[in-house]
Parts: sequence; structure tokens; C-alpha cells
Amino acid sequence: MVTTVTASDGKKHFIIIGAGASGLTLMRQLTSLGHSVSCFETLPVIGGVYAKSYENTILTTSSLLTAYSEFSDGKEDQPKFWTDQEYLDYLKGYADKFGLFEHINFRTSVLKVQKCPETGKWTAWIKRNRHVPPHRAYGEVPEENPEEPVEEIAGFDGLCICTGTNTWACRPKFDGEDSFKGRIIHSELYNRPMDYEGKKVLVVGAGESGSDICNEISRYADKCGICIRGKHGHIIPRIQKDGRVTDLNTNRCRYSNPYVFGNWIGWATQILKRMSVMLQPETPEKKILCKIGELNLKQKTSAFSKFGCKNAGFVEALVCRNASLHRGNFTLVENGAKFEDGSFFECEEIVACTGYRNSFPFVEETHPNIDEYGQSPRSLYKQIIHPLYNGEVAFFGFARPAFGSIPPTSEMQARFFAMVANGDLKLPEVEKMKEVACVDGKNWEKRYGDDKRVKGLVDFQIYLDDLAKEMGVLPPLKELFFSKPALWFKIMLGPFTVHQYRLRGPGADVEKAIQVYNKQPVGDVLESVITVSFLFVAKVLSILGLSKFTPNNF
Repeated sequence: MVTTVTASDGKKHFIIIGAGASGLTLMRQLTSLGHSVSCFETLPVIGGVYAKSYENTILTTSSLLTAYSEFSDGKEDQPKFWTDQEYLDYLKGYADKFGLFEHINFRTSVLKVQKCPETGKWTAWIKRNRHVPPHRAYGEVPEENPEEPVEEIAGFDGLCICTGTNTWACRPKFDGEDSFKGRIIHSELYNRPMDYEGKKVLVVGAGESGSDICNEISRYADKCGICIRGKHGHIIPRIQKDGRVTDLNTNRCRYSNPYVFGNWIGWATQILKRMSVMLQPETPEKKILCKIGELNLKQKTSAFSKFGCKNAGFVEALVCRNASLHRGNFTLVENGAKFEDGSFFECEEIVACTGYRNSFPFVEETHPNIDEYGQSPRSLYKQIIHPLYNGEVAFFGFARPAFGSIPPTSEMQARFFAMVANGDLKLPEVEKMKEVACVDGKNWEKRYGDDKRVKGLVDFQIYLDDLAKEMGVLPPLKELFFSKPALWFKIMLGPFTVHQYRLRGPGADVEKAIQVYNKQPVGDVLESVITVSFLFVAKVLSILGLSKFTPNNF
């Protein structure tokens, strides 16, 4: 039996796969314009990766940078780093406010999606009442009924993929692994640090999860080491020395500076902050900050050229609990790891924080080119829209800000796509979309080229400004400088939130945006002075005709 969905006259009905942060905001943006949606989520709750995270998970972007522009927790003057449960509560509030739960089919897997050549519509084959492992976010889940039928649902006008970048674990086979007598797990199976009490543990990978996990395990393990096989992310602690969240400095003033100034700004910031720290009394916090500066300077990276590790956990483990740092590749032997430099780390447990891969099994056979484009997000138009399907196939949450947050990035992507679906934005011809994707991809590759394993990296401001320009919602900075200088100051030197894209154009809510900005704090004085100085110099040089110093949208 086939069920057929229909949309209101002049509107469309989309299938959305995934009810995490990206799927939720996409539902909101499409339904706000009168379109209808059917969302399918394998888990029994919303939240995606945060509904299956390990204990003690804390987000790596603050509540300010993580929030959507249409839903406030009312605490912009008290930014913090949410726990996973606090973030799930925030998402639930958002879904409740905009009536999103009625569109979601929980515990439902999409097995296959195919476009019908006769009707031009999309059909999905789904299976309900799926079993997933228990989790503190939702408890025990009933076992599956093996007789549960596969349902066929036809009539969709488009396919929206919101499955996220943390769904399919990528766990390489290490050299000598067959000789190792201990246990190796991927970080997706990690749960509690107490499970490693008294053991010798090697953590492989120093991304944000690896840094967190290393720090947690080091409190319980007999011995803990961390292996960094390439370069680590540019390390930024969550909290500044004055107790404020660090990403207050992720602001428009900093990222309006041209790329050519990036490493200089990073160098100046690290040097001056290190000098400032040296004047402080000897404390564990001082030692951690000094070590962060040392590691970043040695690596010669900055927030302009490297993805962010917005988590200093592994540095804390090194400084405060004598965890050991190992670099380069290794070969496993029976009781540990031999590194290229000749060092050896004895271990009985290995936690591989080696990331995830993009995978879209529901189109592998029916539309392999959708899977192919999804594997390489930069081949998508604006890292959203598949160029071969006339705006009918789109991906959300696969553009990853090097510094910034995926949920508000997805919100802007969803607003863009909703305008395309509504006919308010016209897509270029196929070849032009491919050309734009190629040029954009080369620009991102130039900036983040050494991060082959982190696909889809973008600059938070440049990427969102590009979408905003297409939508006609760029903040009118020059106008605000003269008419509302206090608001201009907050936008330039406060945290980079997407409320600035609600000040004009489609979807504007000026009053609400100003309310939020009035409450938001600004970045610290030292970093503000550095970034303002460089931005002023860049503006002068660009006026003099040196185009490579032209600021970004300033």
C-alpha cells in the first residue's frame, strides 16, 4: 500500500531526514512560509548527536553562539556553555514554540528515497518502531517487531538531508592492531571516565571530543596519553581568565579582517596574552594558558587558517595530571604503541577519537550522485543545494564553521533554502551553480587546505554573510554606525550571533534582535584593541588601492 502526501495549492511538501538542530530549524523555516514537511528521525527524541552523547558532555560554543535567532533563553547577559541536557531542553522549547513535534515521525528509519521519472515526485520507503540502544536522554526503547512492514510514501516535492556529520563513525585500522591485546573503541562508544579507573589509556585524536575525553579519563586512569597524528586544532579554552566565555571574541570585528592578516592577528594575540598571563600568580590556570600559547605558536596556526579546538581539556590533562603527549603515526604491539620518534606508550585501552564520515545509504543505489555530492559538501551550491536537481535536493549542517556554531549556520541555510522553495530566490543555471561551488571550494581549500579530514570547513562570518547577501538580509552596518552606534558597537565587538540577520529584509524582527543585542556582553579589551587596530590598517590600505587588504563586508 502506498500513502501519498499532498501540499497546499502553490506550496510544496518536503521529506526531512533527521530531527537534530538542522532538521528542526529547516522545519521551522519551511512551515513559516506555508510549506508542509514530514520529518523522519531514528531516535525517540529530538536533538541528534546530543541525544546520544557521552556523560558530562558540554557544548564547545556558548549559549550565545549556539542559539537560533528566533528563540531566546532570555539569558544573553549570562552566557554559558550548555550541557547536552540543557541544550536538549533549549531545542525542545524551540520545537514547542513553533509546533514542530507534529511533523516528526520518531523511531523511524528512511531505508530508500527515489525520484519517480513519470511524476517528478519523490518516494520514501520507511520502517517504523525502530530499536536504538538505551540512553539517559530517553531511557529504554522497546525491541523491534521483526514483522514491522516497510511503508511507501509518495508525493514529496523535495529531499532535505539533515543527518549530520556525526552519525557514521570513522575508525581506521591501526598498524599492528592485530597484535594488540587490549581493547580499542571509537569515541562514539565512550560513555563514562570511571570505566577506565586504574588503567593505562591512549586517546588518539585531539579534536574537541578527544580533548574532552582525554581530560576526563586522566582523572581516573593510572596513566593517560594522547596521540596527535597531524596538527591539532587552534586551541581556545572555553573560559577566559576573567571567567567569561571565550567566544565573546568570535566577533565581526575580528573576522572582518582580511585573510592575509590572519596569522599576524593570531601571533599578536598569542604573544600579548602570554605576556599578560605571565604577570599572574602561579596557578594551574596560568600553566594551562601558557601551554596553550606554546602549542599554538609552535604550530604556527591561527583562528583564520585552522579549525578551532574550542576545548583545552587535553592541555589541562598534560599540565595538571601528567598525561603524555605523542605526535605522529604509531604501530601497535601487544602491550602498547610504538611511535615514529622511537618513544613507547604502554596501554591496555585505546579510545579512537578519529571522527566520522558522511554516509547516505538511503540514496546509494537509487541516486548515487546524491551520495557522491554529500560526501564532498563543497561540491554543493553554497554547500547546501545539489546542482543537478533544480533545488529539490539539499543538505543542511554539513558546512562546518572553523570557529562558530553549526545550529545558527543551519538556520541561515534553512532560510536560504526556504526562500528558494518559495520562489523568492532564483537559482542560477546548473553549470553556473557548479562553477560557483568550484570557486568557493577552492577558496575554502586555500584557507583550510591542511584539514582534509574535516570536510566542509568555512569561515563563520564570510559564509553566513554570503548567504545573507543573496537573501537581502545583510546588516546595514554603515547606516547603523550613524543611526544606532550602540547597536553597531555590539554587532562589531560582541559575539557573532545571527540576530544581525534579522535587522532588515525577509524575516526581519528588528525589535527582538535589538533586545538581544542590548543584553549581550562584548569581547575582552585586549583582543578588541588588537582586532580593531588591524581592521583600521586594512581599511586604510584598501582605500589606497591594495585590494588584498580589503576587509570582509566592512
